[in-house]
Amino acid sequence: MSKDDDSFRAELEEVSAGESELLHDLGKGALAGLIATIPVALLAVIKQVMGFIPQIDLIGILGGLTGLGWAGTGWVLLFVVGAVLGIAFASLDAHVEDASEAGEMVRGALFGFLLWVALMLMFIPLYSNSGFGVIFAGSVLVTNLIFGMVMGVAYERMKPEHLD
Repeated sequence: MSKDDDSFRAELEEVSAGESELLHDLGKGALAGLIATIPVALLAVIKQVMGFIPQIDLIGILGGLTGLGWAGTGWVLLFVVGAVLGIAFASLDAHVEDASEAGEMVRGALFGFLLWVALMLMFIPLYSNSGFGVIFAGSVLVTNLIFGMVMGVAYERMKPEHLD
């Protein structure tokens, strides 16, 4: 029996046990997104401690979006966004997997790159007159690529063929 047959059989067993394949994959995506948020959070802490681009405080920006006064709001929102992006990755991955033989890490990096493009379309107009636009864009790109690759690897490791 091949690896693909084992994977298909494991997915079939999950579905026959009453678990929706879509919900199962979205749950794996949310968990992979949470795992991938950990290195992003570590980078945010290291950046603040080292004083690198102090004008851009990821946690402060996220906390400010909510309007709540609690200092931990930015951290909570960071992980919520990570989980939501993981769900988006899982829902897209089901369609891309059929069209591409690239591994999950490559698909995760592509997801991170596309996320970066979307963020740049939103934020570059805000930071274009500041003196750190290129540094901002580069640091966001690196962060998104790390997030995407870690998410892709974590998502792949949760596939049935890796759980045995």
